[in-house]
Amino acid sequence: MLKKLDERLFLVGVAHVLPKSMVEVERIIAEEKPDIVAVELCPARYLALTRGLKRPSVLEAMRTGRVKLSLLNSLLYLLQKKFSRQTGMPAGEEMLVAIRHAQKIGAQVELIDRDISITLQRLIDRMPRWEKLKLVAELLLGLLPFGKRVELERLTDDQIVAYLLNELKLASPTAYQVLIRERDAYMASRVAMLLSASTGKVACVVGAGHVPGIYERLSRGISGSWRMSAEYKVG
Repeated sequence: MLKKLDERLFLVGVAHVLPKSMVEVERIIAEEKPDIVAVELCPARYLALTRGLKRPSVLEAMRTGRVKLSLLNSLLYLLQKKFSRQTGMPAGEEMLVAIRHAQKIGAQVELIDRDISITLQRLIDRMPRWEKLKLVAELLLGLLPFGKRVELERLTDDQIVAYLLNELKLASPTAYQVLIRERDAYMASRVAMLLSASTGKVACVVGAGHVPGIYERLSRGISGSWRMSAEYKVG
């Protein structure tokens, strides 16, 4: 999935476990030769991908009082690993490919996502008990062999992305708000700052589910005057 805006911004939507996403990212960076490559990673996730940092143990989570956060993180990690085994590609590899090719052409690399621990903590704090139980049940079902099968090879198609976003919104409105809408706003504001501080081209590599929201927010701005704000609900 590729969307262009103002001839300076290229939004590259990827599926995090699909080999074709790596090929697409490499091709676009090679052809467009952007001055800046912005990727959907925060420093913590980047270090985890590049240095293989160990995940906190259960005992450590209990000691720090972050059991819920650790459980949610572990379930998401296991589900991602399941999809990775299905496609043969490690999750996040397309982001590392984007970084390597950015460095190859001398482009500036920017990590534009909100810190993963903040996102997960907000999800836990804002989600009502019934929704937490439903989300955990959905994640556990996704880990089972007979869980709903997703056609992974079509995940970057516009209609499939719209369908999956709507499914998430129906299943867990809070998860949709925190995991998608808030991060759309955060990353769009970061991209807007990059565009306002530079006259060069920006390639923004994000999950396909974030492309519609980021594009919609940035397209509101007037060409040459990139200004955005990100607002989050509290409580």
